[in-house]
Amino acid sequence: MMTPDWYAKVTLTANKGTTYEVKNSKNKVIQGKSKTKNGKAEIRLNDTGNYTVIAKSDNGHVSKKLPVKVNHYKAAPNKWTSSVGPLRFKITSVEYQKMKKSEANKPDNSGIDEAYKELNSHYYQVKVNYLVKNSSKKAVNPQYTIWMPEDDNGQEFSTETPSPDGGAVDTIIGTEAINPGNSRSGSVTMLSNHKFTVKHLKFSIEEVLGNEGNHIAKGGVAELK
Repeated sequence: MMTPDWYAKVTLTANKGTTYEVKNSKNKVIQGKSKTKNGKAEIRLNDTGNYTVIAKSDNGHVSKKLPVKVNHYKAAPNKWTSSVGPLRFKITSVEYQKMKKSEANKPDNSGIDEAYKELNSHYYQVKVNYLVKNSSKKAVNPQYTIWMPEDDNGQEFSTETPSPDGGAVDTIIGTEAINPGNSRSGSVTMLSNHKFTVKHLKFSIEEVLGNEGNHIAKGGVAELK
């Protein structure tokens, strides 16, 4: 499986003096002849798919064929962020994918349409499933209270003004109020032309607002530690 840094690592152990090469599922060499160090090598693969690592002894004979399948990264951290006023977020699952731009892959939300047109033919997507909890004695309204995800480099992924560098679709933003003491589950899908990571995902909130847009708490950043 890929790591959250968008690559997979394969460890090859063979006899001293062994060389190796890597072929993809079309039998094309993607990493040419390389030497092991004392019979060991750490091989880095940057895309999902099926590969074969072919190891050859120092006399040129094939000594080992290692099939490798690389899947996209998935994790279920089930961790809480820090709080912003009465709001706190539990990150239940994260899924990274390199996507091919198509009508079928475009999120079903008109707010992302213009930014989606500007994405490259292949782009990067991270889908985060989460739960938001309101510990206030007042209802918090996601029609007025906007939380914006940020990646590990501080890139904002806006639902209101998405761009090909960082756009998002959130299934909770814009829905009805979250009553006192209640939680709501949803997801945010983050899209970009560039690789990004969310190991320490943040939600930036300008202000926590109630049903009539009334002030409940000042804003801040909820961060996954």
